[in-house]
Amino acid sequence: MCAMKVFVPDYYAGFRCIAGACRHSCCVGWEIDVDSETLKRYRTMKGPLGAKLKRCIDPDPEPHFVLSAEERCPFLTDQNLCEILLRAGEDALCQICADHPRFRNYWSDRIEMGLGMACEEAARLILTSPHPLRLVPLSEEREEQPEIPSEAELALRNHRDRLLASVAETGPAARLREYLIYRHMADALYDGRIAQRTRLVDRAFERITAGWDGQSGSDLAERARVFSNEVEYDDEKLELFLSETEGDSIDNV
Repeated sequence: MCAMKVFVPDYYAGFRCIAGACRHSCCVGWEIDVDSETLKRYRTMKGPLGAKLKRCIDPDPEPHFVLSAEERCPFLTDQNLCEILLRAGEDALCQICADHPRFRNYWSDRIEMGLGMACEEAARLILTSPHPLRLVPLSEEREEQPEIPSEAELALRNHRDRLLASVAETGPAARLREYLIYRHMADALYDGRIAQRTRLVDRAFERITAGWDGQSGSDLAERARVFSNEVEYDDEKLELFLSETEGDSIDNV
């Protein structure tokens, strides 16, 4: 049996969490769910860390860390470092913490992964890439026989690839548009809204770049981070943003 192959942008391997140097920690202001497998492990952990884990996880409605009054994760130290990581290692992180800011697009014959711009370091890395988006093989993720893509799926991928190929210019604005195409077009696999998602890319690009001076890459990265944090990582807001494109006409889709 063949394994499902995983593809990533070629800048992906260069990502490293900047931890305490991050100005917008993902451990502040976000509800952090604990997956079932990690929860089982936490319940067996001994010592002060195990006791704190038991105190700081609320099981309802889904297991999650109880944030402080300042909306900080209870395991975020004063130096903005992860206490779980420091004391138990990376393998002790729950799935959402280990994955962030990564996302996955599941095609029939492959998995594509990327970095979300809600992370300031990911945004910086993406927007400073010196060349157009290139996908490279990362690994074989799991023992699963790839399926043959349907005609509709191939049409969607071809449409996505044409959009990417149309971004000919260089610079951070080009890298931003590529990111939006790569991040959002694959979701049409699930709902078929190819035209709406194409327009979503345009509207998101327009919203992020509105008022941008066209020069400062760091300013654009911050604008992208805010949009990603407020819209891309909020299912309700993203659906509202998408629904606003329903009446738009799009040529050549």
